[in-house]
Amino acid sequence: MYEEGKARIKFEKGAFLNPEARISRDISVALVKKFAKRSTSILDPTAATGIRGIRYYKETKAKKITLLEINRSVARVAAHNLKFNKVRGNLLNQSIQEFANSAKETFDVIDLDPFGSIAPNLYDIMKLVHNGTCLFLTATDTAVLCGAQEKACLRIYDAKPMHNELCHETGLRILLGYVARTAVQFNYGVEPIISLSYAHYMRLFLRLRAGANASQNSIKQLGYAHYCGKCGFRSTEKRIFPRMQKCPNCATLLDTSGKMWVGVIQNKETIFSIARTFEGDQAGSKMLATIGGEYQIPLYYSLPKLTRKLGIPAVSPNDLINGLRKKNYTATRTHFDSSSIKTNADIQTINKVLIKL
Repeated sequence: MYEEGKARIKFEKGAFLNPEARISRDISVALVKKFAKRSTSILDPTAATGIRGIRYYKETKAKKITLLEINRSVARVAAHNLKFNKVRGNLLNQSIQEFANSAKETFDVIDLDPFGSIAPNLYDIMKLVHNGTCLFLTATDTAVLCGAQEKACLRIYDAKPMHNELCHETGLRILLGYVARTAVQFNYGVEPIISLSYAHYMRLFLRLRAGANASQNSIKQLGYAHYCGKCGFRSTEKRIFPRMQKCPNCATLLDTSGKMWVGVIQNKETIFSIARTFEGDQAGSKMLATIGGEYQIPLYYSLPKLTRKLGIPAVSPNDLINGLRKKNYTATRTHFDSSSIKTNADIQTINKVLIKL
């Protein structure tokens, strides 16, 4: 028996549940709890044991829960768990494609948590949305998004990844950019609420807005990330095609990644709002605090990488942050990497501060 929140889950062979994803589920429940009414409709199209739908039903006001599970034996496990938890949900032994092409309803919240990429199912999921729908999306194909499998990233996401210390953020932004480009085909723009990279997965919490203006606003947030492997320069640009080719500091050819979302990826007001009433574990609370306090600028600086390049001893991120703030720069920790910071200081200024610490 596995207990999480108010859910009690019984396992059987073949029914997958990842305890490490509890933080993701805790944040999901907190977000739905913030705005859900009894009439709020929720779709869990990759139900597995049914834990997400069960937690939404038991921990929020939402009572219109639909679950899909394509595997017949796993669907029986989910049905047992729904009954055991006294949840009146609509469980269907159907594929996402079959359901999306026959359903006559749309949903207020859709929580897609597949094994691997969201790409095979996202287009069909978009057939089930309306203006204001919240999309919660999980990707576990981090090796692809983070550049270890570059050809696969080009094939699946139509984007070149970055395989260096920035890969967790660039991978997440590639994922978000892919969602935005797919949503635009249905005349929707995306509004990021929370975007996180944790352990072996990436997670997006988004709200869809219908109309040409919203779609165009999303397109304007797409662009590219640049990185210089020689001097450490990095930057982004919002353009249809990248303009920068060489590093402005040392003229080295830049490593360019994209297309990706280069705009804001967190809604701080919403994050702090749910953090005040968060009922998940301490790890989730800490993550929300870090994300909420994170400087809203693309890309971060890895201190181990910088200090190795400078040939100096290790430096605490907090010491560097304080040193930069004394020079009137903005600097914060980042959830992407505990040994990295985000700042509006350039690489030369960062190096000077590091040397003096």
